[in-house]
Amino acid sequence: MNDASDIRAMLVESATRLLNDHVDQKMLDAAKRDGWSPALWRTVEEAQLPLVSVPEEAGGAGGTLSDLAAVLRVAGRYAAPIPLAETAIAGWMLAQSGLKVPAGPLAFGPAHGEKIAARRKGKQWLLSGSMKRVPWARVAGRLVVLASASSGGIVACVDPKDCKITAGGNLAHEPRDDVVLKNVAAIEAAPARGTTHAALRLRGALARALMMAGALERALELAVRYATERSQFGRKIGQFQAIQQELARFAGEVAAAVAAALSAAGALERGKDAMLAVACAKIRSAQAAQEGALIAHQVHGAIGVTDEYALHHSTLRLWAWRDEFGSETAWAAELGRALAAAGPKALWPALTRD
Repeated sequence: MNDASDIRAMLVESATRLLNDHVDQKMLDAAKRDGWSPALWRTVEEAQLPLVSVPEEAGGAGGTLSDLAAVLRVAGRYAAPIPLAETAIAGWMLAQSGLKVPAGPLAFGPAHGEKIAARRKGKQWLLSGSMKRVPWARVAGRLVVLASASSGGIVACVDPKDCKITAGGNLAHEPRDDVVLKNVAAIEAAPARGTTHAALRLRGALARALMMAGALERALELAVRYATERSQFGRKIGQFQAIQQELARFAGEVAAAVAAALSAAGALERGKDAMLAVACAKIRSAQAAQEGALIAHQVHGAIGVTDEYALHHSTLRLWAWRDEFGSETAWAAELGRALAAAGPKALWPALTRD
């Protein structure tokens, strides 16, 4: 292995060990009630995992987007109830604009392309507008906002306490909050450099694809384990050919989702065919989530839907994450439009290039 892959392997090992030691059924059940786990956040923040890929000069941990991708895959595997992906994306926004990344959990917006207006009042920027279903807004220490001013786009950091936040959630009970800003004063702001609504959607979709890949791996692991332990008609259910066939199909779905998500991270890091790669990853991981969750629950039967069993923490996230930052239907339409606009001669190269 080269130095980069060696470092990434150590990062994955460290993240896996940390989450394995600190994420358990009790924590996940408490997070369903409280919205997140502050204790896990403190532990993860001490290890600087939320700021992997954010430049050190901006207050981040350094590393590449592929390093962050590896961490997000592990976080998805353990259903970590913290805004790890959101903090990393918000940190990227701040670093792109030359701003320092503050300590603590971060949220960012707008996640759905809403327009936030910014106007000058003396030396201060005032922000007004509304954003729907902002991930983790009510637990964030700071909210990083892409806003539009007469001079162009700006990235601004605001205190969520100055905003009106209406609590909401997704299927997995993760915070997805509506936020209203009415002349909210920015703590700091700078011109947006490379941060656009399209770029935020792209990074958000990639994060969800990577996290779904990890959650699928966990669901497969639980299904295989259960099949080797559960007996029916005097045999382990994993010995039945029908179960073996479904688990093999599940493994294929997982492999495809992981490959697509990691490939998309590499494409976005290189800045080459990023939209094509991320769209394919989001579509493929969402399809795998649909099939994988179905197979996992079929194998488990009734126990798979109980609060006492771990499977639902993964499958609820799979069902929730597949629609966030664009569903597979939305990304398929966008992918089709892009390929059609490129013309017939561009189709084969697009399908076969690295």
